[in-house]
Amino acid sequence: MKIVFFALPSPFATKLQNFLTKYDERYTVPKSLVIVESPAKAKTIARFLGDDYTVEASVGHIRDLIQPKDVKNDKRFSQSIHAENPTLTKFGIETNSNSSTDPLIKKLQQQLGTKSWMPWYVESLKSQKTITQLKRALKKADALYLATDEDREGEAIAWHLVEVLQPDLPVYRMVFHEITEKAILEALQNTRAIDMNQVSAQETRRILDRVIGYDLSGLSRQVIGGGATGGRVQSPTLRKIVEREKERIRFKSTGYWSATAELKSNNSSSFDAKLIGINHKRVASGKNDFNENGQLKKPEEVVVLSEGNAKKLQEQFTNETLTITSIETSPHRRQPKPPFTTSSFQQEVINKLGGSSGAAMAIAQGLYQNGYITYHRTDSPGLSDQALNAARKEVEQLYGMDYLPDKPRTYVTKSESAQEAHEAIRPAGETFRAPKELRNELNKDQLAVYELIWKRTLASQMTDETGETKRVTFEGEDSQQDIQHVIFSSSGRTINHLGFNQIYQGEPEGLTAQGDAVILPDLQEGEKVSANHIDINSHETKPPARFTEASLVKWMEEAGIGRPSTFAATIGKIQAREYTHKSGRALVPTVKAFVATNFLENEFKNEVQYEYTANLNQKLDLIAEGTLDLDDFLNDWYFETSGWESRIDNIQNQIKVDLPRIRHEAAHSVGQNQETDQYIYARYANQKPYVQISIDGETASLPPILPLDELTVKRAKEFIDIASQPDTVLGWVDREKAIEITSTNQVERILGYDPARGLPVYLRNGSFGEYVSLGDFPKWPPMSSKEGRLMKQPHHLKIIKVACSYLQVAANPDDNNAMKIILNEPKRGIGKRSIENIENIAKTEGISLKEALANQKLLKDKPAKAARKLIRNLDSWESKNVDEPVGFRLRELLIDVGYWKEISRMDKAEDKIKILENLLATLNEFSSIESILTTLSERQELKDAPKPTTASLLEMMSAENITIEDAINVLSLPRELPIKEMIIVEIDPPPKKGESSFKLLKDEMITVHNGPFGPYIRVEGDDCGVQTRSISEDDIFSIDLAACLSLLATPKKFQRRQTKTIILKDTEGKPAVDSVSGKPIEVKTGKFGPYVTDGTTNASLQLGDSIEQITGERAKELLADRRAQQN
Repeated sequence: MKIVFFALPSPFATKLQNFLTKYDERYTVPKSLVIVESPAKAKTIARFLGDDYTVEASVGHIRDLIQPKDVKNDKRFSQSIHAENPTLTKFGIETNSNSSTDPLIKKLQQQLGTKSWMPWYVESLKSQKTITQLKRALKKADALYLATDEDREGEAIAWHLVEVLQPDLPVYRMVFHEITEKAILEALQNTRAIDMNQVSAQETRRILDRVIGYDLSGLSRQVIGGGATGGRVQSPTLRKIVEREKERIRFKSTGYWSATAELKSNNSSSFDAKLIGINHKRVASGKNDFNENGQLKKPEEVVVLSEGNAKKLQEQFTNETLTITSIETSPHRRQPKPPFTTSSFQQEVINKLGGSSGAAMAIAQGLYQNGYITYHRTDSPGLSDQALNAARKEVEQLYGMDYLPDKPRTYVTKSESAQEAHEAIRPAGETFRAPKELRNELNKDQLAVYELIWKRTLASQMTDETGETKRVTFEGEDSQQDIQHVIFSSSGRTINHLGFNQIYQGEPEGLTAQGDAVILPDLQEGEKVSANHIDINSHETKPPARFTEASLVKWMEEAGIGRPSTFAATIGKIQAREYTHKSGRALVPTVKAFVATNFLENEFKNEVQYEYTANLNQKLDLIAEGTLDLDDFLNDWYFETSGWESRIDNIQNQIKVDLPRIRHEAAHSVGQNQETDQYIYARYANQKPYVQISIDGETASLPPILPLDELTVKRAKEFIDIASQPDTVLGWVDREKAIEITSTNQVERILGYDPARGLPVYLRNGSFGEYVSLGDFPKWPPMSSKEGRLMKQPHHLKIIKVACSYLQVAANPDDNNAMKIILNEPKRGIGKRSIENIENIAKTEGISLKEALANQKLLKDKPAKAARKLIRNLDSWESKNVDEPVGFRLRELLIDVGYWKEISRMDKAEDKIKILENLLATLNEFSSIESILTTLSERQELKDAPKPTTASLLEMMSAENITIEDAINVLSLPRELPIKEMIIVEIDPPPKKGESSFKLLKDEMITVHNGPFGPYIRVEGDDCGVQTRSISEDDIFSIDLAACLSLLATPKKFQRRQTKTIILKDTEGKPAVDSVSGKPIEVKTGKFGPYVTDGTTNASLQLGDSIEQITGERAKELLADRRAQQN
């Protein structure tokens, strides 16, 4: 009932309208109230339930444990009762440590409701508005349905809602695993009570996390300093990362050689075979044959092929005859992998799509809440009957009965700690929507994740991949030489039925991808084959690979550390606390991580064992099953003689009396200086890593992201020696005195993840204050590494581009782009039209540009002669000076082709040759051309990588109070308010000059911005031109179209604005100076947006650059690029 009176005086009409609204609400027919966790889920479910239900969101937890500092100000606190309760003031958890162990007294205490552990919960500030809304909605309801997630957290949220709302109407627990209409309606008909065992398990987990986290963090800060933290799951996970790095430090690489023969029988084409044995011993072929010291594990069975023996073998057996001594044929069969669990889902998304575990879970959350997939926090790989039928039906329609097994495939988990409350992650519904149907509904990342889930689900119900594997052994003998007997082996696989691989390409098993491609001819035992050619190659064993997020998730699941739903949060916390940084995908532990782990290992020998954390998880499972009492477990764990409380007290007492010893023992020993017999240590204090000689010797700061497997005694001494010099920047050593200084100037933390795109949202502290960003900035290798030094060469300069292109073509003749760059460098007289004709020949004949140039007959004598000389020099590259460093070989090539001579004739030739020499010196640090080309390729990928969206904070925001919602709101600017039909805006009062009105046409747009001079609205149109008006920060997210039109109807207040100027600083805090002009570099905002200038050259900020993020080095790059364009 809505009545509006327009004819009445305005004040009276308003009062009457308010009265009728309250009357309408009071006498509205009651509706059932459904509470879910998120607004997105609420919106989706409301569509299915109709007008008889009101759906609201709790927005996660509405209560949490009280902060210890707030305990004494809480109304529940009594000085006489609680003053002597240490766990309450320390953790916010009231305990009764004198709870009796006598069964009769204990039973009486339980009947009276007496608990040993009583957490004090408080309503969180962010939830107070939500609680008010829920209570208001509850007053109009006749029943309450709690539809939070069916896991421990969801069960606890439901219980907290009842505790806070105190409903006096029927309460039902409603659970579902997918957000489809059928699933929601079925859940309404199959409600249950809140599972208090699950609530107890969640409460126990929260108590453990609070107690262990607070205690470990408190002790760690005393020993290590501010910012150090520990936790029940975080600390053992970090320990594993550090252990892997210690394995890398201990590792000693060793070299070995391999040989591959090109074989041919009388009636077949050639094929390859690998050397596997010499003189009746197996040839070492990889890391499995060597220990961490570079020694053979089984020297009596295995022999290392040395360079000398490899060359002897090559000379001895080339063009010799080998005999086929065995042919083994076996059937090949590979089964599909199970549907996704949370853990396997995170691993596969990271491996196949990139990104992080947090991003993967955020995208899955959005897909689940909007009804596209089933619940994404699950330990079970099993599928429901409905899902099995849907998957099999889809397989039959897409690929036919040949790809469908006779019976549905069923899967069970291998994890002992799995809860299996839900089925696997799969597309939602009774029929699965194909990814192509969702292209207009999902963004790129969401669609990629959905497609991965869809394919994995279908593949799990498809037939096996089948085929045949053939392994052939060849033997040769020469009794007159040192190498008297050799064995070569060749393997091939034929796939006759793709099975699940028709839709889902998993990781290959058994044979390598190269081995899979070998097609063996029809051979017979005893047949002779000839070795036409033998290739020999050198190899080095590599240290154990660092953990990636995917491999760490896999280990956490296997070790029983944490729950799959918390893996992403744990890894994110480790990174946010600066215990690791990323190098590519690898997680590299910092000095801070080493010191924190060493301290915990020294003082908590039992508690940091992986079995300890896994055992706690098993106890939580028992509580969830109802077979273990919360109080019994916590009392034993905390109050027993050797329990947690006594362990913490003992360590705290040791810290009080022996802190220097504890700090010294927590340091990482780099090694012993053989000249002085003193040990050098890597330490962490005052939030900075440093090296020190002995206990109290000289010190020097370390780059924060220097991997410790690169910190040798020699390198540490260099840091210390240079740090003693007065002109050293912060005691850091680098060729340009700036080893990643920005990493210490830039403080950042993750506020959360954008649910729409799955990207992390950071709060960062840039050169000009705090700002937020969506996504990660590309992570470049540190300047302390050869890769970092190569990437930071001035690649925008023509001489560097040409030199690198010569290297790329010499190493890879098929690189047409590089070939095109060097064709006329130096000038060879090959015209533009001739180049186009040669390119067309290459495309038509399917050959490389280099091969087309070698075969061409179009060029006149002089350019043709120059082209032939170029081809000869490139062809001789592989065999010329092969034992020399790459940089030396490239210099010789540039001299031979005449480019070095051309540089010497250029303006400022001396400076250019010096730049080129620096490049060649860097190339000499690499052990192979392949590693150089890989680094150059990775540099291009980093350069082309998308930069994150950034936004300055509003004046009313601060680093202390900003929330993830605030950040997403700021990043969403500018807002768009479309004009749906033509509007005439009358300016009141009309201006003395110019038009008194203007039109806003249909489909034009009013946008709301936060600019350098504050928030404003803007519209640009055919009739109105460009119109802007300032607004207040309070209105930036709420202003609507009507308010904008009202503002535009007021005359614009003109005032002279100065161009905003910011002087950039270098790494020493001094004004950044351009290397060409020698003038200071400024950042300005002009008519066309922000730009950098040295007063002579102006360069606009590029896509991905921002005023908040710009550095002196980046500004120099922009100015150099601009000059290159002008020249």
